[in-house]
Amino acid sequence: MRHRKKILIVDCDADYLIALERHLEEGGFDTTTTWDACEAIALLGSRQFNGLLVGAHPPEVNCEEILKALQSRGSIPCIVLQTAPRHPFEAQYLSSLGAYAVIPKQKIKEVMEKVHQSLKSSPHGVSAGAA
Repeated sequence: MRHRKKILIVDCDADYLIALERHLEEGGFDTTTTWDACEAIALLGSRQFNGLLVGAHPPEVNCEEILKALQSRGSIPCIVLQTAPRHPFEAQYLSSLGAYAVIPKQKIKEVMEKVHQSLKSSPHGVSAGAA
């Protein structure tokens, strides 16, 4: 039996969250979804994931806080999903904090390609509590 990679998806758009979850599961991934960024940080501390997809502007905690939480937990690729950049240098800034990629969330095919690429470059993900 082949091991399915685990992906955590964080986005405040419920319709998009459901659509992306469906695409990832049909693509052979196990998914956990939340629209709550604080819950996402807690999940990263208590469960193992191979990848993370996060909306660029979650309501409770900004994306920068999620990326900083990842830095303290080891190596896990994080793809930031944007509706539109708020600042021309936002993608560069998020990449400097450890984002694997910053891409338009509307392009599901590109999101799927980036997920596959990111897992090839970092196949193990992070374990709960890893430092």
